[in-house]
Amino acid sequence: MELKKIRGRTYYIPAATNVGVYRYRNGLCTLVDTGINNTAGRKIIELLEDNNLKIKYIINTHAHPDHFGANNFIKEKYPGVQILTSYKEKLFMENSFLEQTVLYGAAAMPGLSARILKAQDTAVDLVVDEGITELDNKKFEIVSLEGHSIGQIGVATEDSVLFCGDAFFSEDKMDKYPFPFVFDLEAHLKTLEFLLGSNYECYMISHCDGPLDNPKPLIQKNIDNINHNLEIILDYLSQPLTREDLTELIIKKYDIDMNLSQYFITISSVGAFLTYLLEKQSINMDIIDGKMYFYV
Repeated sequence: MELKKIRGRTYYIPAATNVGVYRYRNGLCTLVDTGINNTAGRKIIELLEDNNLKIKYIINTHAHPDHFGANNFIKEKYPGVQILTSYKEKLFMENSFLEQTVLYGAAAMPGLSARILKAQDTAVDLVVDEGITELDNKKFEIVSLEGHSIGQIGVATEDSVLFCGDAFFSEDKMDKYPFPFVFDLEAHLKTLEFLLGSNYECYMISHCDGPLDNPKPLIQKNIDNINHNLEIILDYLSQPLTREDLTELIIKKYDIDMNLSQYFITISSVGAFLTYLLEKQSINMDIIDGKMYFYV
């Protein structure tokens, strides 16, 4: 791990989930996300202490475990740390079983407790809303980036660097996961359109090799990928299919490596696409002989 400067007092730590760092002049810092587990937290602390920095605030973009899984370890080391996120994400961070419950639709079946789906419950000290949040006399702009998760936020520093969480994905990630995980597709598309029209000096997504000065071609590719998947689904629904039928076709089309967690991640995303198409009145739905069918 290393601490890399983006611009001004804004830095990041490259990792499986990139960690944002805003450095104050008094040796304290604010983190944006923390990584998946205690090992990530230990490495972050060691790196920051090597750079004479101690953590005072953590702002979590959303409640997926790879973004807040190291929170508790860091808070044990620095009990005064304050953890911030949006109201909706707070519910999931403080009640981590909800992630599995939402995916499954009931008390989760055995096996849905992989670390990618469940982290330790983490207490949130402050809820942040859209607008300006001031931490130690420095202003952070909180922007809504909902869609990938129920209440994802972005965090912009005074250096005009926007940490975007998982609001959009790198080309490598789209190549690896061409059918994206989305909670609310309409909100996700609104987020992408917002980002397409925004004008921050630099953008940082959680899973990429470095900051982006001109992210708009990549954002457009994310939009194009969504539209491509919508076309595929509409084509499949030229004949009536259940949600499970459609999920099977998506898994086979993209040759998605399958395990229990990935199955429910995929079927959940299929549900988001179906909801979007139903709301747009692009498809119909009927229940026939005890099965729910979707069709054009």
